[in-house]
Amino acid sequence: MVGYQKNDSMTANQKLIAGCISGVVTRFITQPLDVVKIRTQLQSKDSFDKNPATSKWFSTTRKIFAEEGVTAFWHGHNLGQIHSIIAVSTQFYVYELSTKFVTNSTLDERLKPPLLFGCGAFAGCCSATLVIPLEVVRVRQMIVKEQYRGFLNGALNVYKTGGILAFYEGLSASLLQMGPAVGISFSVFRVVQQGILHYLSDCTEENCHLAPGNAHRPEYLLLASTTAGSIAGFVSKSMTYPFDLAKRRLQIATHHYDKKFKTPSTSKDLIKCKRLGQCLVETLKTEGFWGLYRGWKVTIYKAQLTSIVAYTTYELICYAIRELDAS
Repeated sequence: MVGYQKNDSMTANQKLIAGCISGVVTRFITQPLDVVKIRTQLQSKDSFDKNPATSKWFSTTRKIFAEEGVTAFWHGHNLGQIHSIIAVSTQFYVYELSTKFVTNSTLDERLKPPLLFGCGAFAGCCSATLVIPLEVVRVRQMIVKEQYRGFLNGALNVYKTGGILAFYEGLSASLLQMGPAVGISFSVFRVVQQGILHYLSDCTEENCHLAPGNAHRPEYLLLASTTAGSIAGFVSKSMTYPFDLAKRRLQIATHHYDKKFKTPSTSKDLIKCKRLGQCLVETLKTEGFWGLYRGWKVTIYKAQLTSIVAYTTYELICYAIRELDAS
């Protein structure tokens, strides 16, 4: 189960390892959707096909494939792996430690549910702060790979155009998005997963011969984690999406085109922002309310897939570690 459990046989370091593995698997599977999502979020509405029957994300996917080939869907993947390992492991690790503190505290039980949500928000903010410099370089690699090829070269180009502060472009939006998003995600996941497991099984360590901390059969854990992860991804991303959109537009504020490098059509005429408030207001003025949800559909697909893979992989790895330790 995600979060601290008093009878858990796993150590904090083992859970950190489980989080790292979960991050690697999640990034590899979701990277193509991330590329399409970011390109869609950053394009102006005039950049898309005029055919209303063609969805924006499908149009962008088709153009990327036609102009750059299938490997373009993994642009920024190496850096993305580092980003994912740090982000996912940090979220799970900080959440485990903070929920342990809340669970073992002598506070009124009525205060613990909102505090557990706060644990998730705190984990999200820690993760966002740690990975924002990597995220800025990675986003630009996904826009123009050649211009920002490699981490060191990409970081150097970011520094040249905006100095050290360029690595923290979009931090305000990232904190406002990631904090609540992770808090909502963990809270929804816990409630839905526990509800499903309670309905499916009354398995105990005695009658199922499971290791301490493994209170449910693996097939039930897989079903509950997959379902809960999908719902958690949908709810958390939908509720915080405008900040995610603004974050991406802020992260390319100092990006400048270089004529030495070929720029794909899906990476031209991008919308840039310098301040969070101005970004949200301008989007409302020029694109209307639904402009705040540009790229929402592919982002939801990606968010659901990310949550399913991250939570399910983490839970199953923790299950396996407990069983191996007990054998």
